[in-house]
Amino acid sequence: MKRFLPVFLLTFAARALAADPVELTQDEFKMFRHYQQAMEDPRVQKLKEDQRAAAIAKDAKFKLKDMQAAVARAEAAGDFKGKCEGNIREALGKGPLAGRIGKVEVDISEPHAVAYVQWLNENTEKLSVEASLVAVQTNAACPILSTIQVWAQDKATPKVRVFQALISSSAAAKINVEKVNDFAQTRYIRLFEKLKSVANGDDLSAESGTPTAQGGG
Repeated sequence: MKRFLPVFLLTFAARALAADPVELTQDEFKMFRHYQQAMEDPRVQKLKEDQRAAAIAKDAKFKLKDMQAAVARAEAAGDFKGKCEGNIREALGKGPLAGRIGKVEVDISEPHAVAYVQWLNENTEKLSVEASLVAVQTNAACPILSTIQVWAQDKATPKVRVFQALISSSAAAKINVEKVNDFAQTRYIRLFEKLKSVANGDDLSAESGTPTAQGGG
């Protein structure tokens, strides 16, 4: 029987709470970012100031009150990009991947927020388990995300990529952390898109990069 990640570590990781939670939903973030971008449109700027929000909401088919509430919550949320990145790194850094997390970046430039997370892999048999953990914990740590892009490098040879894929936030939410050992290889890995893994015999030699793992472990 293959041994993957200890159950007590998975349980701990599942219960870890973000130190600085982002009080904003995915839909609220999308409305907020759409509003910001629309406010820069010359056609909107030509309108009277008190007419702009209503025009934006009507064009986007948002309810004006919902959009205004989303904007207010987003403005009150502070640096949610920084919070998300910190929370993701904290969640992953306390679990089975501690000491092996490299790049963590959240792109909020568009309404479709994307997280990029990379880790160092020590055993290719664990790639599906580790990818599932990264996806579900990243999603939980940053509720504004639409997509999560993950990739792994070989810890012994950091320039060698061994895994890459992306997953939607809705798909990541279907992963049960405490059942990752049982279902990662047979079920959860199917939730990923554009997947390439050396465990499947895929060639990732064209990929490059020299990530740096951070943290202890």
